[in-house]
Amino acid sequence: MPSLSRRSAKLRSSAIRKLDALVAQRPQTRFYRVNIGQPDVPTPKPMLDAIAAFNPAVLAYGPASGIGACREAAAAYHARWAPELQPEHVAVTTGGSEALIFAIALACDTDDEILVPEPYYTNYHGFATTAGARLRPLRTHLERGFALPTREELEAALTPHTRAILLANPGNPTGAIYDREQMASLVAFAVEHDLFILSDEVYRRIWFDQPPPSILEFPEARQLAVCIDSLSKTWSACGLRLGFLISFNEELMAAVERLGQSRLGPQPLAQEAALAALSMPESHYEETRLIYRDRIDALMEALEPIEGVEVHRPQGAFYLMARLPVEDTEDFARFMAAEFEDEGESVVVAPGGGFFSNPHDGRHLIRLAAVLEPAKLRRAGELIGLGLQAYKAR
Repeated sequence: MPSLSRRSAKLRSSAIRKLDALVAQRPQTRFYRVNIGQPDVPTPKPMLDAIAAFNPAVLAYGPASGIGACREAAAAYHARWAPELQPEHVAVTTGGSEALIFAIALACDTDDEILVPEPYYTNYHGFATTAGARLRPLRTHLERGFALPTREELEAALTPHTRAILLANPGNPTGAIYDREQMASLVAFAVEHDLFILSDEVYRRIWFDQPPPSILEFPEARQLAVCIDSLSKTWSACGLRLGFLISFNEELMAAVERLGQSRLGPQPLAQEAALAALSMPESHYEETRLIYRDRIDALMEALEPIEGVEVHRPQGAFYLMARLPVEDTEDFARFMAAEFEDEGESVVVAPGGGFFSNPHDGRHLIRLAAVLEPAKLRRAGELIGLGLQAYKAR
């Protein structure tokens, strides 16, 4: 029997979904699932109407980089941050995930390194592994609000194999926002060392005090910058699997087209829904961010009284990381999924280890997603507190 590739051995199980099997064994328990970024906010009706109206005679292949109308709509939407943006600077992808895989594959050769603030979105590891690249983590800290590493820390992390910087702004799993000063410093560093900046901006419209800058707003980075966006979160359309890769770098976009041809084109139906999404009024984005601000408020309100729990208030996205007074949050998360209940209810959390290159470094942390209504999030926080008491009393 042939052996699998060495690359396959490097792939990890999802830190976000690994407890699903335990949860499935307890159908009588009502679980508050705050482990996965799947919002319960209704998908906008214009998108659903576009899906219902889709009735082609033939479900044909589409262009590798997306149909023209969808690229035009995406360019017009993102021109809010870069007025010079044109449709040829946009490629439509099968979700933001594919856009990130494309970006990493085109920026890096085998065993090249990508600097990434840690903790980071767990799937970045899988994307890099698929492309043959390696993540080089740069630790950020709850006590510092998960701010970007300093210039000195960035310089110290450079090696001859460094090819790119990957970051999410706002951050997943931290909810941190990198402001213009932090981003300007990062851009200057990338320009000096000729590094690509892969900017994951799928949560950019979800902020609570000050909006994050887009990498597209920095003209000096235009040949280095790749912006990633998606319909999943801001438009609550995770299952649609439609994203965008955006760059002013003509050589890179030509390579994206060639790479896209190898998988043919993104789904035409999803692009019809995208046309409706990208024409939504500004009021949609304001309503969306206020929904998540209220949810974060509710979750923080529930967590702050729990003895021993430390939390930094998120600035954007709909995630937060909390430090728990336990030695191993993965063991605690299993306890909550497999054993604990209060009045027939429990909660599913994402253990922090999955968001670190070395899982041991996240053993005191969990990620929570504010994807439920405020009352449910308050109950989820209450259950975490009760669960901690029961866990310590075992």
